Amino acid sequence: MRKLILIGITAVLAIPWVLSAADTDLAVVVNKSNEASNLTKSQLRKLVLGEQGSWPGGQRVTIAFRSPGNPERTSVLKTVCRMSEDEYDQHALHADFTGEGTVRPKVVGSAAAVRQLVASAPGAIGFLRLADVNDSVKVVSVDGVAAGQPEYKIKVGE
Repeated sequence: MRKLILIGITAVLAIPWVLSAADTDLAVVVNKSNEASNLTKSQLRKLVLGEQGSWPGGQRVTIAFRSPGNPERTSVLKTVCRMSEDEYDQHALHADFTGEGTVRPKVVGSAAAVRQLVASAPGAIGFLRLADVNDSVKVVSVDGVAAGQPEYKIKVGE
């Protein structure tokens, strides 16, 4: 009985942390057919910046990105790419001019649109708040840490 009470108290104390993670963690999601289960932050950066146009199996990368000014997009640029929106625009213009950029993101207006694009395109990758993830997409870890874990680094507003 004591063990059950201890488990119950632990569960109740964990609720705010779980709810907080669901509000702030940005899960990296891919199409369910994608074999990736973990990406390094460096790999993720190359994907987001369009520097890697295909997955290891040869599937073309499709990036589902929220529109400029969106908190999720701003956080991805800051945390993953270490760039502001203006720096990202400059990077994209330079890549277009030199022909170095291989992938341009598909800009969508909502979390549901990100989820739908990722679910429907075999090589797609996107970012969703943990609370917006469902079983239509696959969540991958970043540097071996899954969204929702305390050590996870990709968060909205950071």
